[in-house]
Amino acid sequence: MRYRLLGPLEVDVAGRRLEISATRDRVLLVMLLLQPNRVVTLPRLVDAVWGDAAPATARAQLHTCVSRLRRQLPGAIQTDTAGYRAAVEPDELDTLVFAQLVADGRAAMAAGELHTARKHLRDALDLWRGPALAGVDSPSVQAAAVALEERHNSALEDCIDVELQLGLQAELISQLTGLAEQHPLRERLHGQLMTALARVGRTADAIAVYLRLTETLDEQLGLAPSAALQELYRNLLQPPAVLGSAAPAPAPRALPIPTPWTLPRDVADFAGREELVTRLVRAAQPGRDGVPVVLTVDGMAGVGKTSLAVHVAHLVADRYPDGRLFVDLRAHGERPPLAPHDAVGLLLRHLGVDPERIPADPDERVARWRSELAARRLLVVLDNAADPAQVTPLLPGASASLVLITSRRRLGGLDGAHSISLDVLDDGDAVRFVTTVVGARAEADPRAVADVVRLCGGLPLALRLSAARLAHRPGWSVADLADRLRQANPAPIDLTVDGRSPHAAFELSYRALDEPARRLFRLTGLHPSGEFAVRVAAALADLPIRDADELLGRLVDAHLLIEPVAGRFRLHDLLREYAAQLATADPEADAATTRMLDFYLQAAAAATRPWENGRHRGAIDAGEDLPWVPRFTDLAGTRRWLDAEIGNVIAVTALADRLGRHRHTCLLPRAVWGYLFRNSMNDISTDLHRRALTAAEALADDDLIAMTHNYLASAYARAGNQDDAARHLHAITEHPVWGARARSNLAAVYLYAGRLTEALDLLEQSLQAIYPAEVMVYGGQWPCLTTILRLLGRTDEAVASARHALAVGRSNGTQLAINGAIELAVIRESQGRHRQAELLLRWIVGQTAPEAGMALICETRSYLGVTLVAMGRTGEGLALLELAARDSEHLDPHIACLAASNYGAGLRTVGRRDEAKAEYARALERAMRAGYRYEQARAYHGLGLCTDDPRLSRQRLQTAADLYKAMGVTERVLD
Repeated sequence: MRYRLLGPLEVDVAGRRLEISATRDRVLLVMLLLQPNRVVTLPRLVDAVWGDAAPATARAQLHTCVSRLRRQLPGAIQTDTAGYRAAVEPDELDTLVFAQLVADGRAAMAAGELHTARKHLRDALDLWRGPALAGVDSPSVQAAAVALEERHNSALEDCIDVELQLGLQAELISQLTGLAEQHPLRERLHGQLMTALARVGRTADAIAVYLRLTETLDEQLGLAPSAALQELYRNLLQPPAVLGSAAPAPAPRALPIPTPWTLPRDVADFAGREELVTRLVRAAQPGRDGVPVVLTVDGMAGVGKTSLAVHVAHLVADRYPDGRLFVDLRAHGERPPLAPHDAVGLLLRHLGVDPERIPADPDERVARWRSELAARRLLVVLDNAADPAQVTPLLPGASASLVLITSRRRLGGLDGAHSISLDVLDDGDAVRFVTTVVGARAEADPRAVADVVRLCGGLPLALRLSAARLAHRPGWSVADLADRLRQANPAPIDLTVDGRSPHAAFELSYRALDEPARRLFRLTGLHPSGEFAVRVAAALADLPIRDADELLGRLVDAHLLIEPVAGRFRLHDLLREYAAQLATADPEADAATTRMLDFYLQAAAAATRPWENGRHRGAIDAGEDLPWVPRFTDLAGTRRWLDAEIGNVIAVTALADRLGRHRHTCLLPRAVWGYLFRNSMNDISTDLHRRALTAAEALADDDLIAMTHNYLASAYARAGNQDDAARHLHAITEHPVWGARARSNLAAVYLYAGRLTEALDLLEQSLQAIYPAEVMVYGGQWPCLTTILRLLGRTDEAVASARHALAVGRSNGTQLAINGAIELAVIRESQGRHRQAELLLRWIVGQTAPEAGMALICETRSYLGVTLVAMGRTGEGLALLELAARDSEHLDPHIACLAASNYGAGLRTVGRRDEAKAEYARALERAMRAGYRYEQARAYHGLGLCTDDPRLSRQRLQTAADLYKAMGVTERVLD
């Protein structure tokens, strides 16, 4: 089958065009295809088909529509308890093909492969046959069509940038002229047209394009062109201008992972356990009737659990086409076991779920994980589990997936799991294993092979190290190996596991290395997690990156390290313990630890610097640059590094704390504060900054103490704990450096608490503070000031403040411009100037990258939904309001309250009072818990307007009026 949504709806079955004539059938099919292989709930389908006019028989009629579609599209629509899903292969739906081609094109752009990028992007654009979903009459569908058109425009602009870099400006002018007329507010297109015109010598025409755009922006939005366009214009006025490509494109966004594969490499010479492998492969069939298959393998350390699980996973991987995931649950090691909550978050990120969309609440995060698995056949290896409590939340609900679990303990209590306890290799398997690795020498001396097996205790880890050592020494016999193993016992370092010690094998492999490799192996034992990248190893050993990479390769060849993915290395638990004990006697240990801590501090600071919009960063940006720190060129690159390394940053912070390295304990949390803040990792941020505060106090460094109070307060405020946030900010309001910022941040806390007059006083103080330059660069006070002025009814001053934030933000390219535009849009909406509010909010949508944070995206969508409902475009508006309310449930509590109340207001407008009451009640509960007085008043106001009981309605409205009055808010409630 083939489905096409990028134009009028088309369906082909076996090469024949199929006519879907019934209007409701078309809407239903499109709604399912917009979320392929995902369950679409019945209420959402009813709303899309009928909107506000749904009959009492709506669900029955939906079933009839589904029956008709199933007759035309056998096997395409599946039933779920909550609704229906469309089963679609990646090449059957043009929106999926489009997304993959665009992702491939952007990857080629990032790699500098311009011709390949152009081909992929043009192939993607050629899939469009006209306006997306043209002719499908449903507000919900048309709201989705708007989003598809935005994706088309973004891909088109990327393609034009590539073609300008290829020198094709003359061919583009006609197309760009039409596009600029069609999209009079898209600044990037206008910049591309200006560049193309100037390059062919039409400078006057390029200037005219800029002047027309300037006039349009000023008339419709009250904005000036972006800083990039202004710079381009200035170049045009100073010929001969040397023009590069068009106005800078947005930073590349993180690419989705079409089929996630995070399994480590298979063991090429896996041998033994044939009967067990056969049993596991037979048991690893995809689950039937929605019941997943769960297999557990338990056994002592070094017995080969992970190797067996990974080997079986590779053998059955083709049965699970939707992804093969691997997660180390860290039951044993320096770092604490991975909490189920964090493990689920990691798995969701492996699936390509935006971290901002991952719920913070543990139960809701598990629900999201199980929902993602419901429509997939996924293979998941959960390695090194601590106990059933750690694993149970990670298991699928209804799914045809496979879960392979390894643990040193027997995992009783996992309902329906098939369990296997792994022992050391028996003599026959152990001999076969050694023979497979060593070859003819083992066949020639079976008695010596038996001695090696006995000396290694049949433990696969020790056998692998010993056999690999022999394989790399063609002049040795198996008897020579056995002699050396005898010499290495008894072990000076006791690593006995269940009565068996692999030390002899470890010692033999270690002694066989030259000193540079031995030194690097020892120093890796200082790493707190035992999993690291090349640059970290180079820092530990104070080596050039190339030299460290070569030594790491030799350690992998000697089986002393594992390279699960290219460029990242891991020590087996027993080998890490062995390396750590060697490192304790190394005179370099202290200096190496310092280099490692310095590396993580500088790398984290470099990665978060582009995110922070010029914030005062002080000590974390100080110090001599280390040669191992990566150079980040875009936000997507910093995001990838932080996603990969945040666990290690947390671990080395805990290590610094244990070692009494107070400065690192204090600065590392500050370095990753922005990442933790945007990803709502509030518990982790709070814990790290508490340690940091203790460390700063131990240093008696007033500046570091004040800095840490400030960022600990931000973690509390983000989580809705305003009392603790205020307490930490009060502690530093008189600090000469941090006092102004503390007063500004305290004003935001007071705003949430409804103490508007006090908040205004604090902001006025901070705007006259010691660091006016920083205010101009960051200027976080201005949006807060605008909100307070708006709520107090001082509208003209609020407009001036919002315009100031816009101007400053656009001049220096910071997020301040977006915050100012949101506030200005809210004011225009309250004045009934809906069209200007809509244009401002749509401009924000075009400016916002994922790195800005999901909270900002939800806020913008919510306000845009309010505006569209006010303009009578209720279907499109309600779809945005619902999306914002649902996506914000697990973000900043303030945004969650705002989005719920806005959605309630939209539902009330169209007469859906019961649903509106539920949203207002949700907003009230959260606002009460977090102490948000203004949001409490809004929720009471909405509940009063939706309540049928006159007495209760009046009581709720009076409560709202009292709250508004106490805050000084000019809001009319009672007639």
